[in-house]
Amino acid sequence: MSFRKQIILMIGVLVTTLLSSCSQVSEEIVAFTHVNLIPMNSEQTIENQTVLIEGSKIIAIGDSGTMQIPERAKIIDGNGDYLMPGLADMHMHTRADWEDPEIWPVHPLNLYLANGVTTIRDFAPFGSPLDIALQWRAEILEGKRIGPTIYASGKLLYASPLEDPEGIVQMNHELGFDFLKLYSYLSKDDFHQALAAAKELDLYTAGHIPYSVGLEGVLAEGMDEIAHVEELLFEFIDFERDRQLSPEDWIVYLIESFMLQVDPSSSTLQADFEMENLATLMGIAAQLRTEQVPVCTTMVVDDVIQLKLFHSDVFLDRPENKFFKSGYLESFQRGEEKHQVQCQGVEGICAFKYGIDRWVLKSLHDAGVLLLLGTDSGTGGMGIVPGYSIHDELRILIENGFSPYEALATGTVNAAIVVEKMTGDGDFGTIEVGKRADLILVRENPLEDVTTIKEPLGVMAMGRWYPMDLLDQMIRISTLETSTQD
Repeated sequence: MSFRKQIILMIGVLVTTLLSSCSQVSEEIVAFTHVNLIPMNSEQTIENQTVLIEGSKIIAIGDSGTMQIPERAKIIDGNGDYLMPGLADMHMHTRADWEDPEIWPVHPLNLYLANGVTTIRDFAPFGSPLDIALQWRAEILEGKRIGPTIYASGKLLYASPLEDPEGIVQMNHELGFDFLKLYSYLSKDDFHQALAAAKELDLYTAGHIPYSVGLEGVLAEGMDEIAHVEELLFEFIDFERDRQLSPEDWIVYLIESFMLQVDPSSSTLQADFEMENLATLMGIAAQLRTEQVPVCTTMVVDDVIQLKLFHSDVFLDRPENKFFKSGYLESFQRGEEKHQVQCQGVEGICAFKYGIDRWVLKSLHDAGVLLLLGTDSGTGGMGIVPGYSIHDELRILIENGFSPYEALATGTVNAAIVVEKMTGDGDFGTIEVGKRADLILVRENPLEDVTTIKEPLGVMAMGRWYPMDLLDQMIRISTLETSTQD
C-alpha cells in the first residue's frame, strides 16, 4: 500500500469515527424549534412548528408557541428556517471501489448526505462482493458507518441466454435484496421465467424494457417499474423484436432502424416526430397510469451528455468535478469518455434524443404517471457526480413543467409509495408522526426555489443530525487529498 493511500485511509477512518460517534442514534430526544414546516403530505407551508425526534422516528409535531419540549431534549433552533423531508435518489449504482480513496476522493455515501439525499436505491452494484450495499446498509443502521438508507438489487439479469433465470432470482431473494433488476438484452423466454420466479417469491421487479419483449410484453408479464424515461423511446421505432442478437449488435441494429425512419437533416425533425407519434405516446402514458407502473426520471444523463458534446467548457468548469472517480476527466479530455464515443458522428441524433425524452417526460407528468427522482449516479463513468446530480435532476423537472412541489414529490412522497410496495415499509418521504426522521433544514422555502437545497443548514438521516459544519467536513477530505497529490 502506498504511503499516500495509508495517510488517506487513516484520515478517512478518523473522520468517519468522529462523525459516527457524534451522530449515533440514542434515546435522546431532538427538538427542531421555530421551523417553517414543508411536510410534503400536501402543498403547504406550516409556520413556527416544533418537531420532536426520538431515535430514528418523528414522535410529535406542534406549534412552537404551545408545544411542550422535554427537558432532556437537544434543541436545534430553526429560527424561521425551513424543514423538509430528505430526498431519495431512486436510481443510482453502488460500487465496491467506493471504499478506495485513491479511486474516489470522497466516499459517495458522504456526497449523498451532504446534498440532502437520505435514501438511495441501488439499481445493480459494480464490483464484488455482490452484497456490498447490504453490508453498508447494516453498518449504517448500526451506527458504524455514515450514509443514507439503502435499498438494493443484486445480480443483474443482463443478457440472454441465461443458464438459469429462476436460480438467479432465487439467489437474489435469499441474499436479502429488495428488488430484481432486468436489462435490455433478455429474450422473451428468459424474461418470462425471471418474472414468474420473482412473482412466486413476491420480489419487486424493475428495469429496462427488453428489446425482444417491448412495453406491451413488459406490462403483460407484470414488471413493477421502468428504470428510465428514455426506455420508452424504443416504442416509437419499428424493428424486429424476435432477432437473436448480442448486446453490441442490438445497439447497431436499433440505430440503423431509427435512422431509416427519420431525416436528421430536417429542420422540423422534432416537430414532425412528435406529431407522428403523439397518439402512440398518449397510449403509452394511459397504459402506465392505468397499470400503476412508475418510471424513474434519470434525465440528468441526457442533460450532461449535451454539456459534454456541445458545451465542454461549462462541463469542465463545474466545481463538483473534483469528486469524480480518478481517471474520468483524463478520459474525457482524450475524447475517450463513454458518451463521446457513443455519440461520435451522430451528435445531432444524441441532441434529438434529449428532445424526445423531454417530450415523453412532460407527457407522463401530464398524464399523472407516478415518476421517481433518479440520477443514474455512482457508476463513475458518465460525468454524473453522486449527490450533486439530484439538484440537476430537480432543475430539469422544473424546466419541463413540474412545479417545485411536484418535482420534490418525485423524491419524497412518490419514493415512499414505491418503497412501501417494494418492501412493505415506506416510512419516509413526509414529515408526520411515526415517519423516519430523514430531514433537511434549509434557509428558504423550497416550494418557491428548490435551489436552496443545494446548501443545507443540516441534514438528519435516521435521526442522526449532521449540521452544516459536519457536512462540510465529510466532503472536505478531497482538499487534503489534492494537497497530498500536489
